[in-house]
Amino acid sequence: MKTKLLIFIGLLLTFLTLSGFSQNNIEDNAHILNKETQELITAKNNRYWQTKEQPQVVVKTVDRLNHLTPKTLNKQKNKVFIVIGVKKDKKNVQIYSTKDLHGAFTAESRASIIRAAGDELRSSNNATFNKGVRFVFRACATKVDQQYQYTLDKYDLTDSEQSTITHPRKVALPIALALVIVVAGMIYVLRKVKRKNA
Repeated sequence: MKTKLLIFIGLLLTFLTLSGFSQNNIEDNAHILNKETQELITAKNNRYWQTKEQPQVVVKTVDRLNHLTPKTLNKQKNKVFIVIGVKKDKKNVQIYSTKDLHGAFTAESRASIIRAAGDELRSSNNATFNKGVRFVFRACATKVDQQYQYTLDKYDLTDSEQSTITHPRKVALPIALALVIVVAGMIYVLRKVKRKNA
């Protein structure tokens, strides 16, 4: 009888470890997260369960584009939510954090993460889109690890990937140069027209 009870408890603990902890990190209501993305989310969050603070990076997909803020956000601690709104071909990806992580996840840093993965997140190809979701997840996990001073691991961003967030590709200079050329061209044309009319 004792042996059967021990086996039952062992199986129950294994089930809770393998499914209970990981399942609440993924809510794929829109059915867009592929296996590779789900495995990354599960693996990294399972590592977090072994820490004192036990933070979580939760990924949720919903069938709407607006009102993405998680309902229980203000009642929780040590959590980051990546919420993906989906409606037909449109997608909206947002990052939310609990109050204790607001210092790491400022509005600017959240926007920078999403902007860095923008090309992938705008893709209509699901594999490419998932690549963007994984980048966003890894960026959030990196910020969590830095916040709690955890050792960075294979799930975190590399230094070069982090630099794409902190130093995004500069598009202002090419745009400014193009504007200068257009304005110079307009001035040249206007002067020619003035001379002909004079």
